[in-house]
Amino acid sequence: MYRKWPQTALAAAGLALVAAGCGGSSGKSAPKVPAKPAKPAQSSSGMMSANTGARLSVSLPRPGTVLTANSEPTDVRVSHFKVDCRFAGTANRMGVGHYHIELDGSLVNMFCKDRAAVSLQNVKPGKHTLAFIPADDEHTDDMKAAKKVSFVYRPAHPLKAITGEKSSAKPSIRILSPKPGSTVHGSFDLTVAPKNFEFSCALYGKKDVPGYGHWHANVDSTRKGMMGMETMLGMSCGRSFHVSLAGIKPGRHTFFAILEDNQHAPTPGAQDSVVLNVR
Repeated sequence: MYRKWPQTALAAAGLALVAAGCGGSSGKSAPKVPAKPAKPAQSSSGMMSANTGARLSVSLPRPGTVLTANSEPTDVRVSHFKVDCRFAGTANRMGVGHYHIELDGSLVNMFCKDRAAVSLQNVKPGKHTLAFIPADDEHTDDMKAAKKVSFVYRPAHPLKAITGEKSSAKPSIRILSPKPGSTVHGSFDLTVAPKNFEFSCALYGKKDVPGYGHWHANVDSTRKGMMGMETMLGMSCGRSFHVSLAGIKPGRHTFFAILEDNQHAPTPGAQDSVVLNVR
């Protein structure tokens, strides 16, 4: 029932500069907006599209830009819509959400800041397109408000491609903290340790490279909507993710860490979970 992100079973992904994306809560007080279910509508393509009411404008990149650097700066303004990543992965709130950036049809990450930068690691020179799409808290895109900008990538000093190495070692991820049964309030850091797996910010949303990727933090489910994306609080290419509890009710909740490839397909059997008391 939800729009599928392109190129893989999930086409979801991240950004080269994590600080520019949605790595956790913003630290601001939660807006007093009641939680309400979104009302997706079917677009002309047959996909489901959220009704966010957002209006989006793009200052950077400018159409037709010839880029000689190895990352593309972006500057986006969203109006008629409260951009707040703290509620990502929780029940929809009318008029609240974030926006997605896609590179050539693959999602780079979700964002809440105006400015970001998209890495062109493992991207071939030539014409490429960035799409900027408002989305609700459950990550359903509002295709009516999407904007696309094309640019030409002509690197002065091309990046060396990151290539994977085949290995029989099974990748895994383990949650180090908080400890099971801990009480958390407001926000907390979910800290993990990967094994036989390399995290890469630069490869968010690029073609899959064996042994590389990142991880997703989910709450209470890994199976709802788009192979679990509906309950994804955020993604990380580091060993911790700052979890906001702004949209999570008090009580016992299960938090998950899931290894993902560059295109956000879960690595089979590579996840861990911890039950915490939210106060």
